[in-house]
Amino acid sequence: MKDATLEPAKLGSGNYLKDRGYADPAEMRVKFLLSNEIALAIDDKALSQKAAAELTGLKQPDISRISNGNVADYSVWRLMRTLSLLGKDIVIDIQQSSQQQGDINTNTVPAKLVSVAGR
Repeated sequence: MKDATLEPAKLGSGNYLKDRGYADPAEMRVKFLLSNEIALAIDDKALSQKAAAELTGLKQPDISRISNGNVADYSVWRLMRTLSLLGKDIVIDIQQSSQQQGDINTNTVPAKLVSVAGR
């Protein structure tokens, strides 16, 4: 039996998605957020994947992949459109940056807060 040599641990850059090799970590972060919101919307509506596919015009395997976070092959626009077909509003808010270069941020509002504010 060979002695296992341990490699020294590598410290991450602080950007998990970049460390995992994603070419555009910021875009993937948005895709993962959208896929999570799609999965939550499907659960909230108590839909099967087949029913969610019929509602969104996707195929059931696409719903499965998206719900499981396998979203590299889906555009941000397609994911946003799917989420909107599941009854969610998506708002893009563009503001002047106080810096020379702006940031891209995401924000989700919990459904309970939306319903209270709508009273």
